[in-house]
Amino acid sequence: MTTLALLVLLPSAGAMPSSSGEDSVDSRLTLTSITPVVEGDGSATVRGRLTNTGSRVLSATDVELVSREASSTRADIADWAEGGTPIEGSGVDTTTLDDIAPGDSAPFTLQVSADELSPEITAGAARVSVQTDETAVHTFIGVHRTKEYEPLEVVWGLPLLLPNDPRLFGDPGSARTRAWETATGPDSRLAGLTEEEPDTDEAWLLDPTLLSVPPEPAVGTGETVAAAMNSEREVRSRRASAIRERVVGERTLVLPEADADVAAGAESASAEQVIRPRLRGGRTLAGQLDAGDDVMWPADGLVTDSRARDLERLHPGADAPTLLTQSSALVPSGFTPTGAARTTGGAPLLVSDKTLSSVVGDLSSQSDVTLARQRLVAETSAVLAERPGTPRTLLVVPDRSDQPSAEAYASLRDSVTQIPWLTKGSTADLLEAAQEAPADQVPRTLDQMSSSPTATQTRGPVLTTGRAQQVARDERSVATFASVRPDGVIWRRTVDPSLDQLTSARWRDTPYAFVELHQKLSRTVTLSPQDLVVSSGDVNFFADSGRLQITVVNNTDVELSNLTVDLVSQNPSFRIDDPPEPVTIGPGGRQTVNVQATALAAGQAQVHVVLTTPSGRELTRPATLRVRMRPTGGAIYWAIGGTAVLLLGAGTWRTVRRPRQPTVNEDHA
Repeated sequence: MTTLALLVLLPSAGAMPSSSGEDSVDSRLTLTSITPVVEGDGSATVRGRLTNTGSRVLSATDVELVSREASSTRADIADWAEGGTPIEGSGVDTTTLDDIAPGDSAPFTLQVSADELSPEITAGAARVSVQTDETAVHTFIGVHRTKEYEPLEVVWGLPLLLPNDPRLFGDPGSARTRAWETATGPDSRLAGLTEEEPDTDEAWLLDPTLLSVPPEPAVGTGETVAAAMNSEREVRSRRASAIRERVVGERTLVLPEADADVAAGAESASAEQVIRPRLRGGRTLAGQLDAGDDVMWPADGLVTDSRARDLERLHPGADAPTLLTQSSALVPSGFTPTGAARTTGGAPLLVSDKTLSSVVGDLSSQSDVTLARQRLVAETSAVLAERPGTPRTLLVVPDRSDQPSAEAYASLRDSVTQIPWLTKGSTADLLEAAQEAPADQVPRTLDQMSSSPTATQTRGPVLTTGRAQQVARDERSVATFASVRPDGVIWRRTVDPSLDQLTSARWRDTPYAFVELHQKLSRTVTLSPQDLVVSSGDVNFFADSGRLQITVVNNTDVELSNLTVDLVSQNPSFRIDDPPEPVTIGPGGRQTVNVQATALAAGQAQVHVVLTTPSGRELTRPATLRVRMRPTGGAIYWAIGGTAVLLLGAGTWRTVRRPRQPTVNEDHA
């Protein structure tokens, strides 16, 4: 049984309004069931409860059902459904409830015949008010007497998308794993939506991210992080397997990877650069699933001729794509647009009914279904009355940002079988009809859409030109960083999909979440000047040939390997003889690199030092060594030798020239 709750204030019978601080009499009027459509000779039943939520006894209260004539336009329907004021008129049924103590409730049942609702309706919906003296719930009851119409087909588009939660794509760990469990685990909304394969009247709009499974943790990953990564892998693998098992190709439309913002790609060449690979990825998956990939869903709904041309250029297929938009993106023509149409420029369209799509999007729980079902009765009967003899199809697709309850959505979709003028349509028929529809729908411009009270109000693209350029730089940084990490291949398989998510249309509603995620990923994938440092400064080289020492510091938390040390001398008198071997430095470590060099003359030389990847991509800013050269070449040895010879000769000469002393004969002393 479904319910709709409404908080109301009811004064007790004969009581004066209470002053501030006195107890109040509060109540909640709840409708639990309504007969959706009553046949011409039958009667409808409305059931509900009145609950005393105040602190005083709720004295005997009348609940009545008052009927009004059927709505003539869809605008009347919206105004009536949003009202909550009791209306004048004689009640077709009334019940008086017993006193209700605080916290208690009392059930009620009201009945009304088809003749009392609206005697002239052949197929339509009468407006009714279930009310007390102080408040009311406005709704509708359908009446069906004769079939003088072509039934309306209904197709339900079901977006299978991830929420705009940046934790899903942040650093691996427990927080990320919990986010995936919430989004795709067995108790998630997505699990409920994909519990069974899509029915014949459904179209799954599938983000390929839901079918991707992350890699196993790399060797050396910390125990805690590895456990969290394995848990995430298990959660995502179960959901991906369940979806693959239940996909029906002709009832599935595969979106670009990450539900990339194709509208942003149509507006910016830089955004197009990072979005094109996402479109190719979606096309590849569609081929694997034998599903459709020829529908593009611009987030802003714009389908003008210029936009259609830009999207056709972006689309990887040979044929022009079919564009999915809402009825509010088209200039009103006096009739509700059918689900399959073409613009005056010839672009094929799938047109979702904005009002009904909003009704589905607002289904937060099963308790919302009762009034949503009656709104479906009223809206479709009004569409039927516009052209009762023309076969048409209504398409219902909630917005990306909507999160309808899986149970409530299923209940409302099943209501089609309870409404005589509705029948199930099919996605394949709708797509075929879009190719053959008359080219008579005039698209609104963005200005016209933003100024219309019924148009879809969307934020501009988060993926601006500047941000798209930064994402492209980050993608290059991933390749650079991965080439010097021992776990580079597995690390890329973890980080690249997260960067891909920055192209998603989901961030339009939460740009701050995009900024948060982008900043974290940029820090993760980029080696900053502080992460890898090469020593610089003054160096004395007092030799003809010798070793030049360079210190490299790794300030990251991962090992870096295959680091190439490139040295370029700016003075031809100082020569680098042999390049050093590639360097490996542990996390937080440092290493001294010895380079063989030769000084050909005295003087000074600047040597620029930079670390690169094996492919030559620079990892650090150039460091400068200022080398003071004082070579000890062959000339100095000749000088030293000559000096030695001179000293030897001088000593000899002094010896020869010294006077001889007379010899004394001691025998004759």
